Amino acid sequence: MTDIFDTIKDIALNTAKKADTGYKASRLKLSVIALNKMLESQYRELGAAVYKICKNEEAASREECERIAAMTVQIDGIRKRIAVLERRIEYILGLVRCPDCGNTVKMKNAYCSACGRRLAAEEEDVFENENQMTIPKEDV
Repeated sequence: MTDIFDTIKDIALNTAKKADTGYKASRLKLSVIALNKMLESQYRELGAAVYKICKNEEAASREECERIAAMTVQIDGIRKRIAVLERRIEYILGLVRCPDCGNTVKMKNAYCSACGRRLAAEEEDVFENENQMTIPKEDV
């Protein structure tokens, strides 16, 4: 009888772990969606500024060029935050990217299913370190 209870307990624990993993991944995916919307907005703003400069018959003012440079820095920052969140999602879901072809495979796989490259154990350490990267509070 205790074997049945132990089995039920194990099933319940595994189910809870899977639910928690799905919840964490979903939260991060929502953050990625929000960042992608911010990125689109930044691209639109950048495009409008460049268009304004191109349509202006006089040379671009220093202020406009500085504004464009600041927007590109913001865009780069958002893109980096998205990349970090996507790597964290993959890690939570037990996935890694092949360093040769970029294909996403399960962490437990010894070889990439797309290109056949051997996935070394040190690559898992890289994902452990990426998981510890600090993310601004609004992203998680």
